[in-house]
Amino acid sequence: MLRFLSIRDFAIIEHIELEFDAGFNVISGETGAGKSILIDALGLLLGDRASAGQVASGARRADLSAEFDLAAQPAARQWLEEQALDEGDHLLLRRVMSAEGGSRAWINGRTATIGQLAELGTRLIEIHGQHEHQLLARPGVQRAILDRQVDAHALSAVRDAFREWHCVRAELDEFERDCGDSSQLELLQFQHRELKSLDLQPGEYQTLEQDQERLARGDEIRAGLERARTALGDDSSPNARELLLQAGQALEQVSALDSRLGEILALLQEASINVDEALVGLERFDQPEHEDAQALEQLNRRLEQCLDLARKHRVRPEDLPALGDELATRLDRLAHQDERREELSSRLDAAASRWQKAADHLSEQRRQAAAELGRITRDKLAELGMTRASLTAEIKPRSRPEPAEHGQDEVEFRFSANAGQAPQALHKVASGGELSRISLALMIAARPASERPARVFDEVDAGIGGETAHVVGSFLREAAAGSQAFCVTHLAQVAARADHQFRVIKSERNKQTKIVVERLDRAAREEELARMLGNRQSAGSLAHAREMLDES
Repeated sequence: MLRFLSIRDFAIIEHIELEFDAGFNVISGETGAGKSILIDALGLLLGDRASAGQVASGARRADLSAEFDLAAQPAARQWLEEQALDEGDHLLLRRVMSAEGGSRAWINGRTATIGQLAELGTRLIEIHGQHEHQLLARPGVQRAILDRQVDAHALSAVRDAFREWHCVRAELDEFERDCGDSSQLELLQFQHRELKSLDLQPGEYQTLEQDQERLARGDEIRAGLERARTALGDDSSPNARELLLQAGQALEQVSALDSRLGEILALLQEASINVDEALVGLERFDQPEHEDAQALEQLNRRLEQCLDLARKHRVRPEDLPALGDELATRLDRLAHQDERREELSSRLDAAASRWQKAADHLSEQRRQAAAELGRITRDKLAELGMTRASLTAEIKPRSRPEPAEHGQDEVEFRFSANAGQAPQALHKVASGGELSRISLALMIAARPASERPARVFDEVDAGIGGETAHVVGSFLREAAAGSQAFCVTHLAQVAARADHQFRVIKSERNKQTKIVVERLDRAAREEELARMLGNRQSAGSLAHAREMLDES
C-alpha cells in the first residue's frame, strides 16, 4: 500500500508531499490542471522511462520518492528478500533525474537499476491508463491481462526456466559455430599463440604503466634525490646530520642537570641513526641516465605490444590475461568436442524439461483463470448495460514448440455482444464503446484483494456518463475493497464513491505555472463535487453533491 509520495522539481510541480490511506482515493481538478502528472511521477518510481524534459524548468534535477507498507503485499516482500533489499514491511523508493538526462534509483537506500524498479513495480501497483482499451485487441496485452489472474510464482517459474534454457542454448550455439568452422578454430589457435607469446601476467600492465611514468620522469627523480642528499648529509653546507649532532652534544652537556632531558637526547640520537639509514637508502636509488633510457625504451616496446593486441581484440590491455585464459578454455573444449557436445546437449534437455514442467503448470493456471475471468466479466458487462454480452479467453498452444519466456500458450479474447451469437476475435467485432466497457470490466475483474497490488486508474472513465458513471464509481470502489486504489477522474459520480479525495489546483506565480494538491475534508468535497457537476456556487449543485456523498 502506498503511504507517502514526495515530488520535487518535476514538470510543473515545485514540491508536493502527500499521505495516502487504504481504500478508494480519488484525484480531481479542472481540465488541464495536471492531475496525470502525479501518475507520471509514480510511474517513474515504478520503472518507467525518464526524459530530461520532465525536470522542472530551471531546476538541476527532479527528486521523487515513495513509501510503501508491504504488510499485505507478500509478492513484493519476497522479491525484496531475493534481492537482499528487504526492510521488513517498510519500503522506500527514490529516483533522481538530472536536467542533462541522467537517472539514478534507490530501493531502501541502496542503489538499484531502473530494471529492478520495474520488476518490483509490477508487484506494487498496476497502472491502467485512459487509452488502455485501444491496446486491448493486441494478443500480448490480452495474455498480460489474463496473467494478472495467475499466481505470480507460476509466471516467474516459467521466466526463470526459459532464461536458464536460453543461456545453455546460446552456449551450445557458440560451441557448434567454433566446431563447424575450421577457419574459426585456426583463428582461435592463432590468437591464443599471440597472447601466449606476449605472456602478459595479471596486474603486469598496470605495473608497466607505473614503471613507464617513473622512468619517463627520471630527471625529476634524480634532482629530488640530490636535493635530499644535500639536505641530509652534504659536507659543503649545513645539513641535517651535522645539526642533529650539534643538538645532541648540546643536550648531552646539560642532561645531567635535568633527568627529563635524557628522553629528548635519546630521540635526537635515534633521529641521527634514521638520517644515516635514509642516506644509505638514497644511495641505492642512484642509476645512470643511460640505463633509465634503455629501460624506458624496453618498457615502451612492451606497452606498445600490449596496446596493439588489446586494440586487435577490442579489450582493455589489462584484460588480455583473462582473454588468454578464455581462449585456452575454448580450445580445450574443442579438443574434447564429443564430450562437450554431449554435456551441453544434456544440460539443454534438462533445462527444456524444467521449462516444460513449469509451462504445463502455468497453462493449467491460465485455463482456471480464464474460466473465472469469463464469469466475472460477464457479470460486470451486464452491470454496465451489456446484459447479453460475454467474453471468453481462448488458450491454445503456440505455433512454435521451443521454450518461450511467457510459456507455451497463445491467448485470444473472443467476444459476443448478443445471446446466441458465436464469440469472435475481439478486434473483429467489438466497437469502440464496447471496447471501453470491456476494458473497464477486465480492470475490475482481479485477484483477491489480499493477493493483488494497489491499482491506479488514470481517467479510465473518459467518455462515460449518466447511470453508467454511477456503476463505474461502484466498480472502482469495489476494486479498492481490502486494498488500495487511485482514480484520476472528471466524473462527480465516481468521485463521490471515494473514501478519500484530493484536488489538483494549477496557478501562476512569478510568471511560472505551478500546481498544488489538497486533501479535501467533507465541506471541500461538497464544493468540489458541485464544481464537477457544473456549478460550485449553485445551491442545487451543492445539495446534489451532499446527497451523493450521503448515499456513498
